[in-house]
Amino acid sequence: MDDSSVKAEEQTMLLEEGGQAMAAKPAYTSLTSQILRLIFMDQLLLLENRLTLRAISKFGGYLLYFYICDRANLLGESAKNYSRDLFLFLYFLLFIVATMTSFKVHQDKSSFTGKSVLYFNRHQTEEWKGWMQVLTRTCM
Repeated sequence: MDDSSVKAEEQTMLLEEGGQAMAAKPAYTSLTSQILRLIFMDQLLLLENRLTLRAISKFGGYLLYFYICDRANLLGESAKNYSRDLFLFLYFLLFIVATMTSFKVHQDKSSFTGKSVLYFNRHQTEEWKGWMQVLTRTCM
């Protein structure tokens, strides 16, 4: 096989499977050579580090978005409207939904008793009570 077909296979494998390239990377590559390869847009380097580059570009996009929203005058200023009643309503609604899902009976069986496992069961609350007593005695 010639060199171009090996490179094509490596690129196909990287794109399809996201795995490492078939040829081992030389251990002697320096930081300056990596930076030069990045500046000259070496396709193999970009393919090998695409997840890192994607994360960096997302982070840069978020920073740009925050800058536009916070510092630039592209978006007009507006007065902030706070509604205490709406906040309390949403807070209590969230509390009720969280409580309903926390006490839901699950189909998991306890390995000790064979009964279904409940959140905040007696064993768990007794353990919390013991830890709180230990913490209050050590803090005094």
